[in-house]
Amino acid sequence: MSLISGLAGCSLPGAGVDVGGDLKLLYAPFSLSNPPRYWQVGQNGDPGPLSWEDKDGRIALAARPGLGSFEIGRRTNVIVLASPFLSFDWQFNSAAQVGDVELVLGFRRQAQGNWTENDLGSGKPGVDHEVRIAIGQYSVRYGEWHREYFDLATLYRRYWPDAPADEVRLVWIGLVSGTDHAPVENSVTHLTHILLSR
Repeated sequence: MSLISGLAGCSLPGAGVDVGGDLKLLYAPFSLSNPPRYWQVGQNGDPGPLSWEDKDGRIALAARPGLGSFEIGRRTNVIVLASPFLSFDWQFNSAAQVGDVELVLGFRRQAQGNWTENDLGSGKPGVDHEVRIAIGQYSVRYGEWHREYFDLATLYRRYWPDAPADEVRLVWIGLVSGTDHAPVENSVTHLTHILLSR
């Protein structure tokens, strides 16, 4: 199945599809206190650790885990083999560390559960497998944008080599505050341009 036909079947409102067929998941600001359908946002602290900022001409999500814990994510319903690549841009300030923010990917077998291709439901879905990936690199120049690419099919096979990948769907993409260490209060990780592509 191509990405275009996959997206037609998945119909992801609140996401944009560009001319190359890439599915843009995080590309414009929305209310963090009243997120759009299929999004879920939870954050603690006052002020909250999440906000939108214009960073170098890009609308980016600014995550400040030193101010409180958070989770932001959206439901998807995309066959891993149809759109196997996930990419996003990130930037650290001088106080940020690897793992202050983690990417969370939720996978689910197509045949499991009573749900249809067009039914994304609400709230965070149940998953068969979840992967958490620390965002960042140890040797970076602060204040510069960096791009990460993940081959989702390869990632899935690495953790679950016996699972039939043609039945696997990515049903959740989220960002959470890390749990491996306590971030400093003024640390900021900016994230933008989260894309699913062929």
